[in-house]
Amino acid sequence: MPHITKTIFFGLLFLVGLSFSDPERETKVRVASESEVVISGTTNVNKFRCTYSFEQLEMPIRLIYDEKSEHIVFKNAELKLVNDCFDCGGKAINKDFKELLKTERHPKVHLKLLYVNPPAAHQGSVDVGLQIEIAGVKRTVEAQLYCEQTKNIQVKGTLELKLSDFELEAPKKMMGMIKVDDEIKVNLALRMTEI
Repeated sequence: MPHITKTIFFGLLFLVGLSFSDPERETKVRVASESEVVISGTTNVNKFRCTYSFEQLEMPIRLIYDEKSEHIVFKNAELKLVNDCFDCGGKAINKDFKELLKTERHPKVHLKLLYVNPPAAHQGSVDVGLQIEIAGVKRTVEAQLYCEQTKNIQVKGTLELKLSDFELEAPKKMMGMIKVDDEIKVNLALRMTEI
């Protein structure tokens, strides 16, 4: 497998915490604090944007994967995002966001990397399988992420989700006149270094 292809796979690993051995492989990555996971959406009157602070993330992250003929399979590759570390820009909206995610019973959002399909030659994007758990409800999604290696490994992409898929109902404001739209986006902009 070409070096650049392996680099792309290592970049994706950081999305979720893990470790490697033979035929499983093991490595560690450090996620830079300037990395971002942003959950955004709209209401019938405005938009919201909640950004995760990676300063609270335990470092480094241990990664494990197993190369199969069609794709790379990950085991226990999970990134746990503490709901309290999302900042939506104000105390009231932060409270609403935590209420939406049922933080009292489910304090974390879990992103688990399941597999990565090898990219075609000279292609900067890869297809990945992810399991997302929000408020105790798990859903598997497929997504395309873009990878680039300069000094660091960078992974970018957007996941389009629906609140209803996770059995979430946004709190209603002003006697139900302000309503949150069902569609949300999770934007990933991750920068990591293999150590």
